[in-house]
Amino acid sequence: MKQKTWPDRSDGVRFTAFPLSKPNDNEENIILSRRSKIGSKPSLSPTDGPDFSALPFDILTKIAASFNFPNLLAASLVCRSWRDALRLLREAMMLLRYGKRFKHGRGGVRCNLDKALDSFLKGAARGSTLAMVDAGLIYWERGLKEEAIALYQKAAALGDPAGQCNLGISYLHAQPQNHKEAVKWLHQASIGGYTRAQYQLALCLHQGLGVHRNLYEAV
Repeated sequence: MKQKTWPDRSDGVRFTAFPLSKPNDNEENIILSRRSKIGSKPSLSPTDGPDFSALPFDILTKIAASFNFPNLLAASLVCRSWRDALRLLREAMMLLRYGKRFKHGRGGVRCNLDKALDSFLKGAARGSTLAMVDAGLIYWERGLKEEAIALYQKAAALGDPAGQCNLGISYLHAQPQNHKEAVKWLHQASIGGYTRAQYQLALCLHQGLGVHRNLYEAV
């Protein structure tokens, strides 16, 4: 037995819609007034926010000085202005890669510290704090501590946590030692989450170097 739909098509019954009444003049004015209020609201556009593409090149390069390659590449893709501003840092990143290959003998090249240092210094000249730190390490290993500290100072001033940490450790081993400056830069790097700096700062607190001895803070 087949079920019949309701109402059956053969019943001849049809649904009729209610007639639409024409709004009077007063109702029409209210509708138009509401529409005009809605239409008058300002629409948001991408240009309503701050225009970061207008950042001066020198400020942008300082912000990005400690970027690694993925972050630098991502920043370069934001807009044409940022891409142009970060061109030297992208070159520095390539020089940093070459330097690491020469330093560790990777990528089919022999270990050559002179070539590594040359690449790091060229990268440092283009504003990369990562290259500054690596060049400083080679200088320090060669006993050229003043040159190393000068590079660490530049990297630390640009907010690089490795540069801040290495600068703090350098002050602990320099002649004469400068415990106060050491603790200052180790603390800065520790705030940035740099583990090695946190360990070194804990030793200073434990031994009372540059600060009052504080075993609780050291732990």
